[in-house]
Amino acid sequence: MNDLRPLSSFPPIAKLFIGLFTTLVLCVCLWAVWIYTVGKGEGNDESAVANLTAQDEIDAIAADSEAVLAPIWDLGHAGQGIPLDSGEIDTMEESADLVEGYDGVGNDQEYSEEAESQLRHNLGLAHVQVSEQTLLFFALGAVFLFTSVTLWLKKLVLWAFAAMILAHAAGLSGSGYHWIFAVMQTLSGVILLALIAYMCLMIYADLGHSPQYEDKQ
Repeated sequence: MNDLRPLSSFPPIAKLFIGLFTTLVLCVCLWAVWIYTVGKGEGNDESAVANLTAQDEIDAIAADSEAVLAPIWDLGHAGQGIPLDSGEIDTMEESADLVEGYDGVGNDQEYSEEAESQLRHNLGLAHVQVSEQTLLFFALGAVFLFTSVTLWLKKLVLWAFAAMILAHAAGLSGSGYHWIFAVMQTLSGVILLALIAYMCLMIYADLGHSPQYEDKQ
């Protein structure tokens, strides 16, 4: 591996290609961070509740008191609306069940199918992520081999990169089942971004060096 030609001695067109590739990799990482921050900002119920004023709460209670379910056209109700209490509704799914007349009694088969669907979704998402990250590992790692970084540090970075890809896939697969998977997903994602940023920085540093040629004997 010490016999690899350094990046500084690559021809200009090769340096241009590697520089553009490295820049695109950084853009992908920044885009992932952007998606994560936008996702964290959505559905923040605590901040939304904190911003409510007393008048907003009074208006919400008044609107809730006037809410009714759709009339049931039979002799018992005579088409009169049934008052709707928000305390009976915890989720949108429960709201839909009330409208459809669902009695709230669960079904073991429905729960098992829901769990299977969640696992299938997690595995599909993890498969896409591990495929993309493996391709990135191959492409960025191949360029990183030609940098001036010491051999032992190259091995450490590549081993850590591969391990974090597997950890991230495991965290995505178990998402929603236990908090440890969420921690694994977040931690591995942060380490992956740090490793990619370091590799790109080393590549940029070598591309900026003057060409180095071996003396001909």
